[in-house]
Order: sequence, then structure tokens, then C-alpha cells
Amino acid sequence: MKSLLPAPWPDAGNLLLRLGTGIAMIVHGWPKITGGTAAWEHAAAVFGVVGIHFWPVFWGFLVALSQTLGGALIALGFLARPAAISLTIVMGLAAVMVFQLTGGNFKEWSHPAEAAMTCLAIAVMGTGRFAIART
Repeated sequence: MKSLLPAPWPDAGNLLLRLGTGIAMIVHGWPKITGGTAAWEHAAAVFGVVGIHFWPVFWGFLVALSQTLGGALIALGFLARPAAISLTIVMGLAAVMVFQLTGGNFKEWSHPAEAAMTCLAIAVMGTGRFAIART
């Protein structure tokens, strides 16, 4: 079947997906990175879903770094797949945590679940043509 759009458009769509997702992750991660240990301990709550309650500052810093640096890497298209996998895990855990905290309120847990699925799609698709390092 012939495509309705010329060949470069799928790569442009991939770029828009990466830019939107990457910028959104940076916006969510930057306050955590700059918030210091109190923000990191709060961010570590997502790992409580899988029973990780030790070293909250360390795990929280990893969440903040995953969102901030991972978002930048996704937007740039450099090491985007590993960054997207990391964010898929973090946002998936966040979705489960919010689901548990809100008693399954879809309006609350759907946002991190959508972010997880978007990151998973980027991990599967790769960066496309418009990236620093095509994968």
C-alpha cells in the first residue's frame, strides 16, 4: 500500500514525539534535580512500589536524573533508547504508585502511564533520521 505522506514525514513525526516527550520530562525532572535531598527522597517513593525503600536519596536522584538527563537525550536523539527505557521504568512505576494512592482513579494515574507508553514507543522506534545519533 502506498503511503499518503512522502518518506521524510515519519522521521519528522518521530522528531516531534521525541521533542515533546523530552521537553516534558525535563520540565518534570528539573525541579527534582535542583530540589536537593528532600526532593530526591520524595521522588524515591516510586521505587516503593517494588519494595525498594533503602537509600531513598540515591534512588530519588536517579529518578530526577532519568527525567532531566534522559529527557534531554531523547530530545537530542543521542542515547535515546537507553534513556527511553529508563524513563519507561520510572514512569511505569509512577503510574502504579499513583494508581495505588488514588484507589485507581484513571484521571490521576493515566498521565504517568501515557508518559511510560510514549517512552516505550521511542525505545522501540529509535530516533529516526533527525537525531544526533541515529538508532
